[in-house]
Amino acid sequence: RAMGKKIPAEMAAPRDIFIAGAQKNGVSAAHASSIFDQVDKFAGYGFNKSHAAAYALVSYQTAYLKANYPVEFIAASMTLDMGNTDKLAAFRRELDRLRIAMLPPDVNRSSAEFTVEPTDDAAKAVRYALAAIKGIGREAMETLVAERRANGAFTSLWDLAERLDTRVLNKRQLENLVRAGALDSLNANRAQTFQTIESLIKHSNATRESRSSDQVALFGDDTAARRPPLVKVADWPVMERLNHELAAIGFYFSSHPLAAYGRSLDRLGVIRAADLPARLARGSTRVKLAGTVIDKAERTSAKGNRFAFVSVSDASGNYELTVFSEVLSAKRDLLQPGAAILVSADGRLDGDQVKLTTQSVEKLDDAVRHAAAGLRITLNDAAALARLKEILGQAAGRGRISLLMALDDDNQAEVTLPGGYAVAPGTRESLGRVPGVTQVEEV
Repeated sequence: RAMGKKIPAEMAAPRDIFIAGAQKNGVSAAHASSIFDQVDKFAGYGFNKSHAAAYALVSYQTAYLKANYPVEFIAASMTLDMGNTDKLAAFRRELDRLRIAMLPPDVNRSSAEFTVEPTDDAAKAVRYALAAIKGIGREAMETLVAERRANGAFTSLWDLAERLDTRVLNKRQLENLVRAGALDSLNANRAQTFQTIESLIKHSNATRESRSSDQVALFGDDTAARRPPLVKVADWPVMERLNHELAAIGFYFSSHPLAAYGRSLDRLGVIRAADLPARLARGSTRVKLAGTVIDKAERTSAKGNRFAFVSVSDASGNYELTVFSEVLSAKRDLLQPGAAILVSADGRLDGDQVKLTTQSVEKLDDAVRHAAAGLRITLNDAAALARLKEILGQAAGRGRISLLMALDDDNQAEVTLPGGYAVAPGTRESLGRVPGVTQVEEV
């Protein structure tokens, strides 16, 4: 009974009784104590033979499937854990490790569940499930997929609205489909689609009412004539786009905010979240980490001091920081969701759990700016120079800038600009959007 409960205190109680009984049967106290130690250890997590055999068989079958059918196995596993964002993110990292592509959700390609899809290079990829997007619902997505299979792919946002009424897709569902990128095949400008949702809902309702009415339009079905033009608006910047993906999917999908920092993280000596366990296995140590704040939960200690648990994400995974009152009060404004931070923390392993106590926090852009990164800007049009001068002239720093431009088919010229410049991810993003700039790379 005590072994079945797996409670250490329950196992300790019968030790003396066991040893005394063993001695009555001619077994020495030391030998009886040694036997009981083995029983005690087994009680921590032991099985009878039939139970162990069943677990071994399932483990073998699982290992066989992953080794021989990894794409199918992970797609099925993700469908099983569709409602668990943390597990989906872990499966995504495993796909990256195995170099298996994860294709984005798409109303014209995805199913309600995770599926296997061939790629252009004859490989296989996992297509993200529509029903795994937050706030969507499996039943609605099964209806959408059934409509697509019965009547063909959706040809436009208006076609989608006409074929699926608001009883299937409401405003919140449409918003999260846009945030996740599931409507990109109908319109790549997510900001434009997002601002069109109200019009799509009105158009869907008008179409349903027209079809259910006994009246016949004078010139026949005028559904297409009622389609208003899309509003003209610039697409979301990269960071805003990623934050929308995070809200809809639960983790950064198409990229990660830290991807913009390139080699600067190496210059700063930053350790990836995925590498923390191996690093801390050698003992407690001070580590430098970078990431984007996902969430913050503040608490009050028994002594009345404020502290916080802060969830942070980098490109390799997530980690949690414990921030005590002194650092929290000084850096609370930096520990807001969406903020990119550089952290110095004391780390240790508690079993297999990473424990991080924050010692300092600073804005990652400021740290990168002082790391003296350099940029090489490739041009195909000299007309871009005026705009480049305008952007680069806004702030001085230590970063070096060089310009590379083709003179003809066989020759290029590279010029290093005099002086130093403040090189932050926002600067690189602005430079990359200038007409005539073909590439911005860190050097």
